[in-house]
Amino acid sequence: MEKRDGHNINYIYYMMNKKVIIITIVVLAILESVIFFYKQNAENSKKYTQNSIESEVVLASSKEGYNSVVVYQEENVLFVSAKSESDFFKGTQYEVETHGNVNSDDIEIVWTTLGGSTEKTEDNDFIIAEIKISEDGELISDNKINFAKKAFDAIEDVLKNSKG
Repeated sequence: MEKRDGHNINYIYYMMNKKVIIITIVVLAILESVIFFYKQNAENSKKYTQNSIESEVVLASSKEGYNSVVVYQEENVLFVSAKSESDFFKGTQYEVETHGNVNSDDIEIVWTTLGGSTEKTEDNDFIIAEIKISEDGELISDNKINFAKKAFDAIEDVLKNSKG
């Protein structure tokens, strides 16, 4: 009986170790993919002045790696559009109503790392864009867009599923 119980315990340890190894490989693969996408073209970060596009007026545009933010105006509504070439971010758009015209000087796009730093390093890319919009000197919108949130959610889901 003892040999059989010892054998079962070894088998249980073997299966637990196998699960841990598989989970670790999946998490590392996801993290490596995120890092790869953000390393590509990381040197491009620009803010453009007003340009007309049909009935829209582009007030601000900024790009970091595969991620970009564009703010444009149609009448008394500003549209903030965020896009990425990464599979982890499908894009988002939101509106900010204004009472009049807002110009490019009233919009600030600040890129930060996951830790909140505005200093980009080799190991820490910009993945969060904070869009601040003012009208008549008053802040009317301050939103952050996390371009890697879905990647972190995927990792969290893998970890939750592995516990059950």
